[in-house]
Amino acid sequence: MLSTPEPQIRALIRLLSDEDERVARTIAGKLAEIGAPAVPLLREAEIEQPEMAARISEVLDDIQGQRLEGEFHALSACDDEDLDLETGAFLIARFAYPDLDVAPYVELLDAMALEVRDRLGHKASSEEIVKTISRYLFVEQGFAGNTSQYYDVDNSYLNKVLERKTGIPISLSVAYLLVGKRLELPVFGVGMPGHFLVKYEADRYRIFVDCFNGGALLTQKDCARFLDQAGYGFDERYLQKTLPRSILIRMIKNLVAIYNKMEDVTKATRLTRFIEILGLPEKDE
Repeated sequence: MLSTPEPQIRALIRLLSDEDERVARTIAGKLAEIGAPAVPLLREAEIEQPEMAARISEVLDDIQGQRLEGEFHALSACDDEDLDLETGAFLIARFAYPDLDVAPYVELLDAMALEVRDRLGHKASSEEIVKTISRYLFVEQGFAGNTSQYYDVDNSYLNKVLERKTGIPISLSVAYLLVGKRLELPVFGVGMPGHFLVKYEADRYRIFVDCFNGGALLTQKDCARFLDQAGYGFDERYLQKTLPRSILIRMIKNLVAIYNKMEDVTKATRLTRFIEILGLPEKDE
């Protein structure tokens, strides 16, 4: 495919200011088709021509959305067991933060895992391991559920969760899982209705970790009590392992619900497309 010359891209950008909405939409579509080569010129025009900022922003969002769709397609092609949760979580984050440099956050997760490893003895029991991680993440580091602004969209973007050390059950659980993966621990997500937990499951020690509530340790009876009190009733299926694909879909569905509540149809529609690409139906939060 031939690249579009820079002068032609600049000419198209100038035409975005056309007073006829149909013409402007057509031009926006052509710029979106050009994709990445148009981005630096669009950003330049966004600064130099503030009166066109809204239209330019829409084009940039469309280009970014198409790029992410391609990356979600590549991710979705993996088998469920091999699909990389970390890659997917940062793809979601790049929806809101297109210029996100993922490397510093990967390094942060690496460093957190190393600090936990330094605190563990060579013969630490499973119970000691779980208590050490909880103490490190929720006491020393101060990760906590965002109870005051539960529906803040940044609670669902992993970069902001790591920066602010606050989030909702599923995003805090993802942070826990990514540290646990680096330590090669037997942990996985458990997507109960209305809540999300991490389960540590070794031969002689099984426990659920509630990352939203300070890393509280729960038994199966505790989980059953929660489900009964919340009106769902207990079903062992609710405590089964949630695969990475389903975790990502659930994270995105939370965002769709928030953006719909904000009446941001464009963002909700694009995120819904990501769910379709990942390709699994998933229960509501």
